[in-house]
Amino acid sequence: MEEIVMALQITPSERHALQLLANGYTTNDVATGLGIDVVETEVLLTRVFAALGAASQAEAIAAAHKRGLVSCEPDRSAVRHVMMPV
Repeated sequence: MEEIVMALQITPSERHALQLLANGYTTNDVATGLGIDVVETEVLLTRVFAALGAASQAEAIAAAHKRGLVSCEPDRSAVRHVMMPV
């Protein structure tokens, strides 16, 4: 039951940020993908890591994957908003 409650506390933007991290994107890329600045992104990620009980990015991704919040397989839909240099 705790996992369901935890999943409900993650917003779509937070879940999108986690998926971008799981796909190997940087915090700067996540900020671009969410349309917010890097400081806001870092605050968002810190909040998400705390909600997941994670002390690091790797722990957060593992915890999110375990709860079914992110896929560790490449997901092109997760990066649709990230603008990568050509």
